[in-house]
Amino acid sequence: MECLLLTNGLLPAKNKKMNTVQRKFLIERIQKKVAEKITILTESLLKYPSASNYIFKAILNGTLELQSNEVILNAIKTKALKAKEGENWLSQMRMGYEKEREIHLLTNSLIVLPNDYVEEFERVEEYNKSIRAEIALLRIQLETIEVRVQLASDKTLQGLINEVDDMGNLSLMDTKLKLLN
Repeated sequence: MECLLLTNGLLPAKNKKMNTVQRKFLIERIQKKVAEKITILTESLLKYPSASNYIFKAILNGTLELQSNEVILNAIKTKALKAKEGENWLSQMRMGYEKEREIHLLTNSLIVLPNDYVEEFERVEEYNKSIRAEIALLRIQLETIEVRVQLASDKTLQGLINEVDDMGNLSLMDTKLKLLN
């Protein structure tokens, strides 16, 4: 069988049929490129701010505020109503004297989060939102392309083989597959 060698895999020469192994190779190359892009995007996500640092700062400069009694009591009531029979619903500790003396609540159920923390959290959330959306889109496109490669004709795939290593845009590749079919 006459074959072309392309970065650690055999691909068919013109006018030859792509077998299952060759299609698998093409899919794996695409998966690798997508995984690399997802890794880069994941590493670019910003870390969320530490609430404890902002709370500590608020304590030191005297601006820390407790939630109203209503908010705190409502949080405890909600925790009690969600409890399961026989469960230590107050502290989530299993054993020891302290399990009956502690109540674990979410930070925002006990104190008013400092404004600078809320602003930084929202800024990071907004920045990360678009990156997470792009990662989700890449995963969906990858699934679509995998199916299209399995179903595509040999002629269609021949045109894509040369582009896999230079693949910069997954949606462009997906569009090409749609147009060629």
